[in-house]
Amino acid sequence: MSILNNKTEKEALKIMAAALKHFEKLEPYFMNAEDSFKARLAENALRTLIEANGYTVVHRIGKGMKLVRIPNR
Repeated sequence: MSILNNKTEKEALKIMAAALKHFEKLEPYFMNAEDSFKARLAENALRTLIEANGYTVVHRIGKGMKLVRIPNR
């Protein structure tokens, strides 16, 4: 799955950020409560990983997701 290291590479974070856009596509669909909860957990886990590495994700309309460095980290 991945090679372990002391620091997560920015490219790995970019892939995680790109995956977040797919969670937005779930909005118009009906899901049972358990599946909806698990999907939200997965989305939050990705956001937490990205933020723990000093970045946040900004959604650019028509252009996808962009990683932005959090100041003072």
